[in-house]
Amino acid sequence: MTERYIYPEPLIEEIISKNEIVDTVSRYVKIDRKGKDYFGLCPFHQEKTPSFSVVPAKQIYYCFGCNKGGNVINFIKDIENLSYSEAVKLLAERANIVIPEKNSYVDEAVLRKEKRTYEMNSLSARFFYENMRSEISNQAKEYLGKRGIKGETITLFGIGYAPDEWSALTEYLKSKGFNDDEIVEAGLASKSKNKVFDKFRNRIMFPIIDIRNRVIGFGGRALEEKDVKYMNSPETVVYKKNKSLYAMNLAKSAREDFVIIVEGYMDCISLHQAGFTNVIASLGTSLTDNQAKMIKRVFGQAIIAYDNDAAGQNATLRGLDILAGLGCVVKVLMLPSKDKFGNPIKDPDDFIKLMGREEFKEALKNALMLVEYKAHLLKQTCDLKTSGGKIAFLKGVAAAIGQVQSPVERDVYIKNISARYNTSYDALLKEVQNRTGDTGRSDTSQTEIPRTKKIASALTDRFTESKLDKLFYTILVLLCNNPSFKGEIEKQLLADNMIHNDFSRDLLQEIINRYDSMESPDEAKIAAMLDDEQRAAFIKEAAEYHTISDPWKALNDYIAKYRHDMIVNNNMVLSRALASDGLSESEKDNIKEELRKNTALLAKYKINT
Repeated sequence: MTERYIYPEPLIEEIISKNEIVDTVSRYVKIDRKGKDYFGLCPFHQEKTPSFSVVPAKQIYYCFGCNKGGNVINFIKDIENLSYSEAVKLLAERANIVIPEKNSYVDEAVLRKEKRTYEMNSLSARFFYENMRSEISNQAKEYLGKRGIKGETITLFGIGYAPDEWSALTEYLKSKGFNDDEIVEAGLASKSKNKVFDKFRNRIMFPIIDIRNRVIGFGGRALEEKDVKYMNSPETVVYKKNKSLYAMNLAKSAREDFVIIVEGYMDCISLHQAGFTNVIASLGTSLTDNQAKMIKRVFGQAIIAYDNDAAGQNATLRGLDILAGLGCVVKVLMLPSKDKFGNPIKDPDDFIKLMGREEFKEALKNALMLVEYKAHLLKQTCDLKTSGGKIAFLKGVAAAIGQVQSPVERDVYIKNISARYNTSYDALLKEVQNRTGDTGRSDTSQTEIPRTKKIASALTDRFTESKLDKLFYTILVLLCNNPSFKGEIEKQLLADNMIHNDFSRDLLQEIINRYDSMESPDEAKIAAMLDDEQRAAFIKEAAEYHTISDPWKALNDYIAKYRHDMIVNNNMVLSRALASDGLSESEKDNIKEELRKNTALLAKYKINT
């Protein structure tokens, strides 16, 4: 069962109906009205000519360039890089719709505490930011200026200043209706000897904002040498360090298909300022499992750019293994130790300031894959001039290659490493196989050839099914816009059992049931029932419905073509079955009879191809 079916259908329909799609899309994309619909530049791919359309009558969007489309939930899911569930919750919040918990018992106290904590964090972020704009923050502004941070960057990240006072924030929050205990529990104040005082004092403040644009915590950079350099919020009801990533709220909207992971706030901020908007910070040196899962879900690909020191290298190795284990494509950006003038480079912040944007772009292009990076580290500890050192190096590399799940990737690494370090391909392959338990190739005459046939067959079937999906979705769009077509479609498709898979049959039956119940099965509701690939195909047909001049003729043409392709597809499957081994004579006769019937059926319907 997919995630979207967690929620009752009436709830989803209410959320869709109360989040008008033109208003919602307009928050993110400039769209202009042309006739009944709206058009603009697609936010999901680079383009110069607008191909992104919003159809208010159907409450759907569709891009004719990249084929993304769906209802308002799908739009928020894609534009905000959220899961379906998170998109539903975000739209529900905007429409003031309460989503019932899965369990019948709801801890109202916990929900209230979460809500109050978010409110306190938001107010605190505004408090710190306003302080940064006042004269009391001159020392903080001077520090940021020396670090090369511009005013617009301060605004983008909401960087603020915690005044050098014992209770400035506490008193401010109390004036807004919060009490001492709440402020302490939110991690914004500390308590000692029955006295409550601000946790952050005389610090530059970095609000930590989650993927849903909620302030969940803070990081504070000391301005006095005597103080701890960086102080982060403690764990609270809304802030869990191992699940949080700095600047996810900004990076999620970047158009690159990968994310750059750095260690600290300043690394992240400097790179964003230089135009690299796909950068996040892991709020510490070690990437956690939960952080890696979020990176995998939102981005899929990552480049780790941690500091040059030993701690950074260890954290890089851990991050590599975690992300690779999740199936994420991961690389490592190698920072040079110094620039051409001999100035030391210890982190990405130094790199971008000393060497510039173009050099950083080049370093990204040359980022090392997992095995390449581990080989680089091994070279530093193994003396390749000695036999023992080279053996230790190659065994270490073999262990790294053995961690790679893809046989194709493994083979590429083995070829590259063996060529680069002048060793036998077969010897390195054998070393990897010894570590993975892979005994090598089996008899291709018995295994590889049949498997190839199966793969080719599966691809052919999927291609044919995709064609049938397209025809079927056009028929559904015609039905959604023409209730009077219900009887003809029931007779031509349902009664004759001429539907290409069970899901499509259930979908058609659902639309018919809605008509029978006097409901309107509009395209936005149907789109909510489909997965991403199905939805894109369906919405494309819905967006092009206005081009159909004669819907009744189109219906009959599409049904004829659909039935024709169904029979042709069945004949292909039957012919492949007839050519396979192991069939009895009676089974072959049955298949031949079925083929004869199908051929006669094609002639009977006189379907034009």
